[in-house]
Amino acid sequence: MTGTLRAGLVLGGGLVLLAIVGPWIAPDPLAQPDLITGTLQSPSATHWFGTDQYSRDVFARLAAGARASLGIAVGAVVVATLLGTLVGLIAGGARGAAAEALRRAIDLLLGLPRLVVLLVLLAAVGPLTPLSLALVLGATGWPAIARLVRGETLRLRETGFVGAARALGASPLRILRRDILPGAMAPALVAATLGIADAILLEAGLSFIGLGIQPPAPTWGGMILEARDHIASAPWLLLAPGLALVVATTAATLIGDALRHRLLPGTR
Repeated sequence: MTGTLRAGLVLGGGLVLLAIVGPWIAPDPLAQPDLITGTLQSPSATHWFGTDQYSRDVFARLAAGARASLGIAVGAVVVATLLGTLVGLIAGGARGAAAEALRRAIDLLLGLPRLVVLLVLLAAVGPLTPLSLALVLGATGWPAIARLVRGETLRLRETGFVGAARALGASPLRILRRDILPGAMAPALVAATLGIADAILLEAGLSFIGLGIQPPAPTWGGMILEARDHIASAPWLLLAPGLALVVATTAATLIGDALRHRLLPGTR
């Protein structure tokens, strides 16, 4: 195990532990126990990361936000990977007009600014549940994976072992499933791991501008939005979710980079 992969796993494992165990040991993230004297308290033994302007425990909200933000990001990447792999396999394995139509569709969707598409869509449909937001992020993130899988499929279908399977009478579907898919999954897995960082930042950005998960439900982006009026007097309100975002994106990037060197040794 390389140092890069080890560091990424340690950082990512810490956030997963926070998301799983944190809500069990922390108080209710929505509770407002003392609106008179309990607001904006600095970090202490009672409140590890302090309290916010509504006397809510920041650590509790950070842990609950980790469960929401990481869950949405992982769900979005799973959807994008499944869609992208399926479309990329078909686009690379098909021939003729169908393959050309899929290639052009992938290029067209890649040319659309994803953030603008998300803003227009969410502004039109209104606030979404975490599951719906994950599906929307996944449905707009698959074209990049599809292009990678398509390119790998085009390369693999011209290799000797695929030609041998074809000569032995294997059907095109069997060749795609048994011979090409395992090899085409390598770039898809690398892209999916790196895509977790993008999904986390997208969810945080959408929540920050009020188009993501709505308050009082805790998310890291929503916590940053609520902290903007108290940066000078209570900097821990911004530091806690901001540091969590940095750690999450760094972990995903390190793991993705390590997987890229291991699964795609010819790339840099």
